[in-house]
Amino acid sequence: MALPVALLAIAVLLAWSVPPGPDDWDGLGFVASVRHFDLATFSPHPPGYPVYVALLRVASWVTPSAVAAAKLVAVLSGVLALGALGAAVGRSFGRPGLAGGAPGWAAAIVAIAVAACPLVWRCASAIGSEAPALACACVAAWGLSRKDRSGAMLAGAMLGLGLGVRASWGPLFLPMVFLAPPRSRWRACVALLATTLAWAVPFVWVVGPSKLVALSREHLVGHASRWGGTALTEPSRAPYLARDLFVDGLGVDGDTLGLCLAGVGVVAVLLALRAWRRASWRGAKEAAVVVLPYLAWIAVGQNLKQQPRHALPLVVALAAALAVAGLVDRHARAAVLALFTLAALRTAIDTRDRLAIAPPGAQLVALVRSLPRPDRTDVFGVASTRFFEATDLAARAHTVGSLSDVVLALGRLDRLPLRVLVTGELAGLADSPYPLEPFATLARPARIDRRDPTLVVYELRAPFLPAR
Repeated sequence: MALPVALLAIAVLLAWSVPPGPDDWDGLGFVASVRHFDLATFSPHPPGYPVYVALLRVASWVTPSAVAAAKLVAVLSGVLALGALGAAVGRSFGRPGLAGGAPGWAAAIVAIAVAACPLVWRCASAIGSEAPALACACVAAWGLSRKDRSGAMLAGAMLGLGLGVRASWGPLFLPMVFLAPPRSRWRACVALLATTLAWAVPFVWVVGPSKLVALSREHLVGHASRWGGTALTEPSRAPYLARDLFVDGLGVDGDTLGLCLAGVGVVAVLLALRAWRRASWRGAKEAAVVVLPYLAWIAVGQNLKQQPRHALPLVVALAAALAVAGLVDRHARAAVLALFTLAALRTAIDTRDRLAIAPPGAQLVALVRSLPRPDRTDVFGVASTRFFEATDLAARAHTVGSLSDVVLALGRLDRLPLRVLVTGELAGLADSPYPLEPFATLARPARIDRRDPTLVVYELRAPFLPAR
């Protein structure tokens, strides 16, 4: 009963800690895809996430809104992931080479420890595909832990679905097939192929083969060269990877709590390494087969600077390994317990900030709404203006790339606005021929928003605007 009770408590806390709306551009696209699926308008963005969108649409049948559906999927996925991971680890307890407690209690402790990590909690309480992808991986791990044919088939099916939830986790999903028992491995491969085709065929049919290829190519080129943050655009990526894993993942930082986490974490890791060495590194080979390809992939091809969520599988693997070490080795137990207690405190602080401080884009909507004539105020930006979608001010927001685009857009309006606001996201502001007056600075703690922690808003005063 320990694991179900722990999961129920986690579910209640996760449901309470979900922010009122999406945190970023990607989340807004997922919400929009519930109403209208269109990759060309980033609803959602390529590669499409068809299985995740299908989950959102199913959830929308029992929820009052698309946002509520996304919240429900996030919380249920997070609980399922933690439960499956705990159950998979719990199966090992009592077997030769890894004794350390009752399987039920071990499963509950591992689930709680992983949930205590700030990045895990954030992904399980946010609108995004990470929590469902993690659920697919963890259920697959549980199936593999059974060491039988049905478990191998379950693992293959979940991995195939996982590719439709989050294709960028392919380097994590695909190697897991090789962890199936040799005699059942072909069953896992068949299940993976069948479930992949089950979502891929209708997905290609709905989008259109030529359109899907063109959009995917455009997305990949843009991701690699301009806005994605890969080894091509950010050669020095090790600091970002370390930050995502330890600062965003476990809660280490420059404040008092963060420094305590760093000190306790070093001790816990050293003691955990000794515990695993005493256990003859049981499971290390299997973990390396799964984790190392994904580590290599994100180190080269993912946006580590702005999106710490890409390190989620690594954080989960590290947290689970530390938790198990604390269970099997009494010398590591105190340090591991202290580490996850401090991590839980960091998670609580981050959660409080996420609930109290809206994303800068949402703050921008509230700012325009508070002005005397919001219906005569036009806003020009990039990612921030998408927060105006599905609001009564949607017509007042324009997504452009530069200040020159703003001038061209104003020239096409039948009626000029009384006030024009532009965000610091636009190119060409430094060389503006028109006066730009600082209007507002919208900020969020960097710990909870690495992508857009600060958004500067300017008022554009140009000769062609009417006097207020």
